[in-house]
Amino acid sequence: MDQFQDRQDVQIWNAIEAKNYKQALKLVDKRLAKKRTDYHEALKIYIRALSPQVSEKSAVLQHLEELAERKKAFLDSTILDCYDDALEKVLSNPREHWAKIIGEMRWQSVKASPKNEDTSIECFHRCLSMNDLDHARQILTQIANSLEKNFPKTRDYVFWNISTMFLFSIQPSCPEMQRKIWGGLAFGTITKLATATKQATDQQKLPLRAIQTPQELLLLQRITQTCGKIEQRLEYLQDPLLGPESVVAKGEWELWRLKLELLEKAQEWKELFEVTGSLLKRSRTKNEAGNYSEARLGDWVVWEAYVLSAGQLKDRKATSQTWIEVKAHLDPECGIDKSWKRNASLALVKITFESSSPFSETTQENGGLPHRVTASIGYLQNYASASTAYNDLRPFIGKMSQEERKQFIGALDKDTLFENGEKSQSLATARQITESINMTKLKYLLKCSLPEHDRTQSPEKRDGNTEFTSQESIASYRSAINDDGRITKDLLSTDRHPADDFAVLAATTLIRIALVSSDTGSEPLKTTRSSYLLQATVLLEKAWTHSKSNFQISLVLVRLYIYLGCGSLAMRSFQRLALKQVQLDTLSYILFDRISSFHPHPFTHYPDGMAKSITPIEQLRKHQKLYKSAQEHVVKNVSLSFKHNSYNSIFEIKEVEETLSKSLARVMSVIESRKVARLMEPKTSLTEISQRFDILVPSTEEPATLFADTNDYSTFPNYESASGPSFEELSRFVPAPSNTRYRLALATSKLALITSPSTSSGEAALLQQWLKQYLATPTPKMGAKDLTVAETLAQASYDALAHVLHTAYDKELNVEPDVKGRLDGWNSDLVQALEKQLKFVHEMEGVAPPLQSTLHALYTSHEVGTAALSFSAFISRQGKNIVYEKQVEASQLVKEVAEKLLAAVEEKCRGVKGAVDEGGWIDRVLECVVPDEDGVSKDVVKELKGLVDENFMEAWAGEVVESWKDSVVGLALLKVGSAASVS
Repeated sequence: MDQFQDRQDVQIWNAIEAKNYKQALKLVDKRLAKKRTDYHEALKIYIRALSPQVSEKSAVLQHLEELAERKKAFLDSTILDCYDDALEKVLSNPREHWAKIIGEMRWQSVKASPKNEDTSIECFHRCLSMNDLDHARQILTQIANSLEKNFPKTRDYVFWNISTMFLFSIQPSCPEMQRKIWGGLAFGTITKLATATKQATDQQKLPLRAIQTPQELLLLQRITQTCGKIEQRLEYLQDPLLGPESVVAKGEWELWRLKLELLEKAQEWKELFEVTGSLLKRSRTKNEAGNYSEARLGDWVVWEAYVLSAGQLKDRKATSQTWIEVKAHLDPECGIDKSWKRNASLALVKITFESSSPFSETTQENGGLPHRVTASIGYLQNYASASTAYNDLRPFIGKMSQEERKQFIGALDKDTLFENGEKSQSLATARQITESINMTKLKYLLKCSLPEHDRTQSPEKRDGNTEFTSQESIASYRSAINDDGRITKDLLSTDRHPADDFAVLAATTLIRIALVSSDTGSEPLKTTRSSYLLQATVLLEKAWTHSKSNFQISLVLVRLYIYLGCGSLAMRSFQRLALKQVQLDTLSYILFDRISSFHPHPFTHYPDGMAKSITPIEQLRKHQKLYKSAQEHVVKNVSLSFKHNSYNSIFEIKEVEETLSKSLARVMSVIESRKVARLMEPKTSLTEISQRFDILVPSTEEPATLFADTNDYSTFPNYESASGPSFEELSRFVPAPSNTRYRLALATSKLALITSPSTSSGEAALLQQWLKQYLATPTPKMGAKDLTVAETLAQASYDALAHVLHTAYDKELNVEPDVKGRLDGWNSDLVQALEKQLKFVHEMEGVAPPLQSTLHALYTSHEVGTAALSFSAFISRQGKNIVYEKQVEASQLVKEVAEKLLAAVEEKCRGVKGAVDEGGWIDRVLECVVPDEDGVSKDVVKELKGLVDENFMEAWAGEVVESWKDSVVGLALLKVGSAASVS
């Protein structure tokens, strides 16, 4: 607040700015003594809200609530702003109370002055910004009802009103009855407007209450999708006055896309074929100026629908027409851009693969090759120089028969597809490099990646083919980057080198070989698995020096370094991704998921290129800030969408907001922040830690809420078969983020709050209510796809612990006849689960160097041991509150096993640190990367040596070792003493 109504207020505001609130109140009281005004009453409340005293803030909140209940209308917007700001000063998160207090005040203001357009719109946008859709709806309804009387020249408010009613009806918190009422009213209103458009005699001069713009048509479609039937939507899209070809639509592409989608759903194949055929013909037709102004209509979506509908019609005429249309687009006389011609060429491939007979005699050439092979070769001959060529053909190659694949591989191996049929191994130009990369990827797909190979090939042959792909890719990459600057001289610092995919393909194939390796041992650096993974890592580090903007290189490096236990190097690779802000959310899982059991402590090793000011907890805070700033962007952009009448974007933005509010990444940031803080700040109360990092919306806590997976897995490189798992899935060394694991983790953090001595009695009572509901909810199914071995063992302890906490504390359950037997069983389950965890720690082998699996097991075991100790201490503190007389005795046994577990963890940590402190690790890393003995492909090692010089490899090996030393620093947090001090 910095507004004042006359010069006498200057002194008041000077006192406020000087934070002399007592003086400011005296000055306001003087003004009120002379003359009581609503403005100075509001100003006084605002000044009181600035007080740091909790009692004063509570009094202000009570006054605001009473003011709202009186429903007094303040016509001066300055007064409303004053109260609005006062509420924000009183509550750190005022949203829960805003609608009840300020939203109601703003609504009363609008209701009392229906002709004041500025105040009405200002109040509407403010309600919208605070997600108070109920009052926003009421305000717009008021405006719309008095539109013709008060705002006769403004038609936009009609659609604002419709949008707000519909927005209110679809919010998750809207009661079912309200949803039907307001959704139905929005649907009925816009249906009337659509009817008015159809009935208008002059489409160039439509009435005010009619649909007149493409955005209004999209709003009609969106509301009908929710409140109407698919037949109604399709009827509108087929109508010449409301469909995509109407004057109102103005060629809006989204309407065409919706029409094709709905025709397909309705299986209206004949109409779909006719519509798409018409669009394709228009896309290759010149306008009066001789331009292809509608080339956009040749989109791949149209071609897919065209081919699909022709196939579904099973009509020779339709099939023939499809071929004619493809031929017309590919005619050299047709001057459409090559990118649109490419869609026609790909359509030819699709037609060939889906047709039981050839469309033309000319498709069987090249020595009598099958039509599918001929079509694929033809596409490559025209578009192999496009970086997308491999992904274009990948879905089709998997549909080839074994014989077709053999012939296709034969054609690729001859290497005579380009340069007028002459064999060429040159990688002198970006075009030749891209063509070669696409050929190599296709060979990999055919020989190594298709799922059938896992069944038909021996492991030796399959791995041999994959190794050959690695060797060939490294050799090609080395040849391509040694170009004496012919290619790199024209590249910007943000450009990717055209040969990057050779390095990435080589690395991914090395990782695939490592993943299927059965070679395990007590010394990780003496296994072929480690050799291949380290080879992939150093290869990508070398490639990054030539192409620093290639995010796929950094993505894979993060995953490799996490597996290797190199936290600082993983962080460095992640920081290289910061050029794209969105990656902080969509890709955060690659590093921060399980960061608390990998590298919770500040970094002590800062490899070259890593920011020295960053810590894991600071990165997690930065991650959470992104969600808070996203909320501000949503508010701003929704308001702008209303102002610009961009109705479709309103709902798109709100859908994104809803998804982000319950995203896995958001939940992950809360879980990991709390875990890291508990380790780093053992003397801070768990209640304070829990509140500090809580950015979860209330609905997140409800078991029925499914978290949204916003993680961008598609950004990982992927050259695998379209019918099998992606490379991102194949390269998961630990289970990916999941609804089940995060739901269990949230429950575990609440269990910790229950047993914490810092939890207040009021909070404890609420937590016991939550625990009762949690145990009454069916336990989510979990397995190896959700939890690691260490997490599965730990979860068994948490499950038993939760049952004991609830049953031993609930006096109502004590009257049940079998309660003591159940408690004995759960106490026994808890002890057995802890003993299994203890055995797991004792049997851990190969703990040096400290790979992620080792670190994760130690941190997870320490966490469950600490939770068991806290549980035992909690039972001891309860005294008579515990209804089962033998529970204290049972808890003592839990304490003994937990102490053994924590002692075993500490002993194992000492062993890890002692081993890492020994010398000779750099030599061991180098021996693992380029081993002399059999087991690792000598050809791959030879090519790798030719690419990576000794100095680079030794410097990199030194960084790996220093990163291991940095990782084990955090194990000092797992001392028995630190566990005992956790609040």
